[in-house]
Amino acid sequence: MDENDFKTKFKVSSQVLQSLFENGKSPLSEHFLRWKLWSRWKELMGDGIAENSEPVGYYQKKLYIFVKNSSVMHHMYFLKKNMIKKIAKEFHPTFVRDIIFTLDKRSVPRESIQSDSLKENIDKILQRDAEE
Repeated sequence: MDENDFKTKFKVSSQVLQSLFENGKSPLSEHFLRWKLWSRWKELMGDGIAENSEPVGYYQKKLYIFVKNSSVMHHMYFLKKNMIKKIAKEFHPTFVRDIIFTLDKRSVPRESIQSDSLKENIDKILQRDAEE
């Protein structure tokens, strides 16, 4: 196999994986979409919002956003519906159903809950593949 064939196959494989994760039906899609949202936060929300906030948690279709102070939090409540619409448009329509603003990063669901869910989903996929 020459280098161009390898690159083409790799590109096609990565596109297949990305579409699998983005369709919202894979057990791993929520984790992939969450990572993608974190990495594109500034691009999606703009400089003003991104400078004063950051996503810090995602659990049961709720996005937890840390904000720098209470006046920013008050302003964000007015933007909440538009933020959800932007996320739905860019990702999956039901990926985020609610946004919870917080001044305390520790008040979001523990990461171990999300990690356990990821482990369970990976185990399900591996079991399904072993049965086939």
